[in-house]
Amino acid sequence: MAEKGAKKEKIPRQPMPEQKPEVRRRNFDEVPFGLSAELAVKEAERCLQCKKPTCMQGCPVAIDIPAFIAHIQAGEFTKAIRKIWERNALPAVCGRVCPQEIQCEGLCVLGKKDAPVAIGNLERFVADHEREHGKGELPPKGKPSGKRVAVIGSGPSGLTVAGDLILKGHEVTVFEAFHKPGGVLVYGIPEFRLPKDIVYSG
Repeated sequence: MAEKGAKKEKIPRQPMPEQKPEVRRRNFDEVPFGLSAELAVKEAERCLQCKKPTCMQGCPVAIDIPAFIAHIQAGEFTKAIRKIWERNALPAVCGRVCPQEIQCEGLCVLGKKDAPVAIGNLERFVADHEREHGKGELPPKGKPSGKRVAVIGSGPSGLTVAGDLILKGHEVTVFEAFHKPGGVLVYGIPEFRLPKDIVYSG
């Protein structure tokens, strides 16, 4: 048992396992493998749970970052993804391709004297965990509004607004000029950074 007043052991930032260079130079598969549950919990334990979380100021969609990380600390991965879904419909994508180093992680208080909390890696973890182990339950829809909305373009912004409108009870039709939906997620980001199966399932 630790003595009263003893300093908490410093936890280093948990590196995400990834393909070795000699392997990945021969394929176009995603380079990082993602965090295990054990690594995710350990990384989440690094969060200081600030009273004034500056990390949220760097998030374009204002995810309650300390709250979803607290759920990971407690092993409540389903609660963590549901907290993210309150503000972001595409966490598996954002956890992979958002520039966290200049957004949420760039403003992490811990980053002033140490490596910031790996917020993006944790977001990716809970999204992947839900896809692999979740029950596929979607957020509840609002009462039908009787309104019909057309969304032009199925890129990330079009998909996000379509999802938000559906949750409000509107009937939505998405129009896309290309062969497949997804916009830049499909046609602009290479497979080793964002696999197509993540776009279509996550």
